[in-house]
Amino acid sequence: MHNRLEGEGLPGVTACLADLETIATAYVRQVRTLTGYANSVVSDDDLHQTARTTLRLLFEMIKGEDRLAELQEYSENIGRRRARQQVPLESLLRAVRMDFPFIWEALSAHTAGGASAISDSVVWIWNAVERHTTNVQTGYLDEISRVNAELELERNFLLRQLLSEGSRDPQLHRQAAAALGLPADGEFVVVVSGDQYPNEFARSIAHCAPRSPVLQLEGVEFAILTADALQPEAERVLLDIPAGISPPASGLSEIAGMWHLARELSGWAEPGRAATVALHWDKIAAQRLGVVGTAFARQALAQLSSLPPRDQTLLTDTLRIYLDTGSITETARRLYCHRNTVINRLARVTSSTGLDPAVPRDAGALRLLLAVDAAAD
Repeated sequence: MHNRLEGEGLPGVTACLADLETIATAYVRQVRTLTGYANSVVSDDDLHQTARTTLRLLFEMIKGEDRLAELQEYSENIGRRRARQQVPLESLLRAVRMDFPFIWEALSAHTAGGASAISDSVVWIWNAVERHTTNVQTGYLDEISRVNAELELERNFLLRQLLSEGSRDPQLHRQAAAALGLPADGEFVVVVSGDQYPNEFARSIAHCAPRSPVLQLEGVEFAILTADALQPEAERVLLDIPAGISPPASGLSEIAGMWHLARELSGWAEPGRAATVALHWDKIAAQRLGVVGTAFARQALAQLSSLPPRDQTLLTDTLRIYLDTGSITETARRLYCHRNTVINRLARVTSSTGLDPAVPRDAGALRLLLAVDAAAD
């Protein structure tokens, strides 16, 4: 179709334009019967004005006048307005396509010879209505995209506020919770995906907490789950996924700290095993201690560090396995050596560091020392 409909115009168009008010009123009455319009916020005045202007432009195009640019702008504005008014797109398009039968019936009624006299023009009348329909849909979808983009920006802003340890505004926290579908109080568990396992993470969250969306911030995928909604089976599934899992946050204000902790933990997640504070407290403590931990390790491991590299490796490997298992027999089995060998090696650790792995307090200190030493390497 060119900027002007081909043809010399149709008889009856002038009469239709003169009778535009009656045609528009009948059109509005019919539109009100459509699902999405019966109880919508669109007023009768809005519907009538829209119908009247649209039908006028279409009739003038049919008459041969150049109204293409004006119609396009008006059609797109209709789509944007109906999107803001939350009229379903399907209902909107059904209403818009009703223009054709109304135009056809009106032309038939105002033309000598009725429909048969204008039958040759049916295709380009239909094309005019379809062009109008396409422009309405374009405006509608553009407006939806714009609104969604604004909502996404707002949600990201609120999410950053919720996850910022510097944010202390409870009102912003409540707004963020509302935007994310979280309750305003209760306990929350933050689960952060390990970098290498995004697909498995999304599937597991959908299984454990189907109503909890997978969120993303700074390229990190995570979920905020309500602790009281987690069933024992769901908790077991979570512990089997490669992700960092925080302890429960008590209230919205603690979510930020738990998010940063879960993000840190996610770096130690492995296939089939989540990273928790219970499993990795030593690594977390080593990072938090900084130079204090380094000084402690330098002092406690001085004698061990003076041994030949092979002896250092044997002793630290034995110590690490024993601290993980708490069993001399299991340590010997894993190292393929006699249990007396394990006992002797642990005794050398004690004589070198002054810390006895069989004493709980010393065992905790030794585990921390190993973490500090690993972090330094």
